[in-house]
Amino acid sequence: MTTLTKVEGPIPDGVWPTMITPFLDDNHKSIDWEGLDGLTEWYIQSGVAGIFSVCLSSEMFQLTNQERIDIAQRVVKKAAGRVPVVAGGTFEGSIEEQAKLMNTMGKFANAVVIITNQIAEMTDSDEVWISNAQKLIDLTGNIPLGIYETPYPQCRSLTPAMMTWVAKTGRFVFHKDTSLDIKTMIEKLKAVQAIPGTTLKFFTAKVQFLKALLDNNGNGYSGVDPNFHPWMVVWMCNSQKESEERRRKMQQFLSVTDRVLAHKYPTSSKFYLNKFYNVPIKPISRMFDAVLNEQDELALYNMKEMMEELCLQYNITPVDPVKNFK
Repeated sequence: MTTLTKVEGPIPDGVWPTMITPFLDDNHKSIDWEGLDGLTEWYIQSGVAGIFSVCLSSEMFQLTNQERIDIAQRVVKKAAGRVPVVAGGTFEGSIEEQAKLMNTMGKFANAVVIITNQIAEMTDSDEVWISNAQKLIDLTGNIPLGIYETPYPQCRSLTPAMMTWVAKTGRFVFHKDTSLDIKTMIEKLKAVQAIPGTTLKFFTAKVQFLKALLDNNGNGYSGVDPNFHPWMVVWMCNSQKESEERRRKMQQFLSVTDRVLAHKYPTSSKFYLNKFYNVPIKPISRMFDAVLNEQDELALYNMKEMMEELCLQYNITPVDPVKNFK
């Protein structure tokens, strides 16, 4: 059996890409394992703090449980202790069945992430959600846990009071927040920060809110943008000593280009890497049969040009992804 190396210590601040899953152009849209290895290496070489595997970008709802396990294991193996890896772990089935998958994931992932809309019905009360989350805590030993407010198919966003409960359990180390406004996000962040000695790190999925989060001592970003230009988001997360004008300009770039790259995502990321960097992965998705047209291509090309111009101004060196693929 292959030895899998976990990173020791607390979850680090910074950028946590939501990892895409490359697929082969066959009848089953099989997982492209060499492509997965190449993406993992590219993220690491680009300076990310960790990797979120088996998430919505990974097309988690279109994977089998065995594929979810295999993907998380493969990413941990390729990371080889250089960065921590967390993985989504609650999908279809009863709470007990979800706990079984979480216990398997917990053998190698640094944290197993609870998908908020999967452990209770959307019509259930916050008390029911907390009760089910407590059951998962009780059934998973001492495995470090995370929270992901996935926006699909419906977003179950936790309240500040629920975030207080999460932080007080002492089991949660990772939170990916999808609040739709800065005020709510900061209220939830402050609820976590109010708990003495909390180990819970708070990452936003909304790149438009990143500067606001960092300015309030949040921990970083976990979202889709690093699947196009991870070094830009890494710079932003490490920008506390930079001038306000430079930070404002980078935030402006990230905010505007996020709307471009999100169109027809995650196919857009695979297309972008293949078209403009010659990365040997196909623009294939199990989630959406999206085809990018000339208008889409030009928007992505112009985004890349803007990125390269800003890199020259900021002395940022992009990491050519194709060098990390066999």
